[in-house]
Amino acid sequence: MTVRPHAEVVAALDAAFGAVPRPTEIDSCPCCLRPEEAAVLLSTPRRQLRADDLVSYGVNVMDTVGSAEDFRYFAPRLLELSLVIDGMDWPDLEVTFIKLARADWQSWPEAAILAELMDALWADILTQDPSWLDVGALLCALGSAQPSITQRLHAWSALDNAASIANLHDFVTTQTDIRKGRLVPRNAYWDSTSATFAELSSWLSDGPATAAVQAAIASQTSEQVLAQLADIHIRLLQARSDTNRSPESQET
Repeated sequence: MTVRPHAEVVAALDAAFGAVPRPTEIDSCPCCLRPEEAAVLLSTPRRQLRADDLVSYGVNVMDTVGSAEDFRYFAPRLLELSLVIDGMDWPDLEVTFIKLARADWQSWPEAAILAELMDALWADILTQDPSWLDVGALLCALGSAQPSITQRLHAWSALDNAASIANLHDFVTTQTDIRKGRLVPRNAYWDSTSATFAELSSWLSDGPATAAVQAAIASQTSEQVLAQLADIHIRLLQARSDTNRSPESQET
């Protein structure tokens, strides 16, 4: 399946949500969204909203501000600003994706383009080494918004180019912890009781990632790439060797 570049999908978000009406009011706690902030949101065309206009709303929506209905209207702009350079620093991408799940985005008429966006972002992890996109943040975001990430991890297991290996190296060596013999993501936004968290931990800890790395070592010739694969392999083996260590001596 051909996946459009993520920038093209991001640029198409506003039009895809064009039929969603602008809310006429936003029910909110005035301490969490000041009346003047709400007024800007309600009077400004969505595509003209700036990052600063959406911060309070994006952080608090469906808690003390707004609802799933008005979030559907603002979601494309929140996503757009979160996925462009010099766009939105807060709320983090993971927060917006967690909100998507709470709003049941898969039931929206616009679900197809959101799914395409998620595919496009993951394609970057498999084919590029982009400094603007943090692999651990994206994994958590996707794991928060979707019921399963098994197919994404299966695709990553191919490790058939330098970018996918570099991104796995970054994630495994700098963004994981070892807990009771399991390699788990460090990102605090993860719900450790979720099915996707379990899928990722199983992939890292129960053999699939190790097998993928061993196969890549056998096929690679670049010394730099082989060094990254060796680092990943060592980290994966560390988790297994850690099974019998006491909890007090384990990494946190």
